[in-house]
Amino acid sequence: MTKLEELRVAKGLTQEMIASKVGIAISTYSMYENGHRCIPNEVAGRIAETVGANLEDIFLPEKFTVSKTERVSQEKGGEGNA
Repeated sequence: MTKLEELRVAKGLTQEMIASKVGIAISTYSMYENGHRCIPNEVAGRIAETVGANLEDIFLPEKFTVSKTERVSQEKGGEGNA
């Protein structure tokens, strides 16, 4: 069960209810909740508001790695570019 699903169930909301409140199709919401589709920031904010949670508490990247961040920073001429 994903964090988003846990929050939704705890609030007594269905996927259909959240999709309707956020203004998206239920199939789209389902893909978001199951991690099968990337969520635009604006929609993520509306979902977080609907379930009464902080955006960061729900959508913190699970696959975040320091090495990837360092590589992007180096490509942009940031820190670590020796």
